[in-house]
Amino acid sequence: MAETFTDYLTRYGRPGADYPVVDLDLADQQRHTLIVTFADGAKKAIVQFTGLAAGDDGEHLCIDVHAFTDDPVARSAVFGIENGARYPGFDHSAPGRCHGLPAVQGVTVLIGAQTGTDPQS
Repeated sequence: MAETFTDYLTRYGRPGADYPVVDLDLADQQRHTLIVTFADGAKKAIVQFTGLAAGDDGEHLCIDVHAFTDDPVARSAVFGIENGARYPGFDHSAPGRCHGLPAVQGVTVLIGAQTGTDPQS
């Protein structure tokens, strides 16, 4: 797994690509919305970006994903990956399934400072 942002783009990105950048305004913490489509628009996701607690110790980037198949809401399954290991996002009590995995109608990714597994860190 790549160790830095630049390492990741070098390893997994497209050479010479011009990537869109969403730059959040920290003054008003405005929510920015991006719509992503696939399969001639049949699969869609509304991706919303919000910077929260700007300037505070707990500031973080929040990414909400709401998925749709054709027009109805769809379910999203998630999992994490670190050092080649896969970590489940939900247990089997989730209300639905997507690709055989426990799934829900919306997911949120919180991005902040990296800490260990100690709940106090």
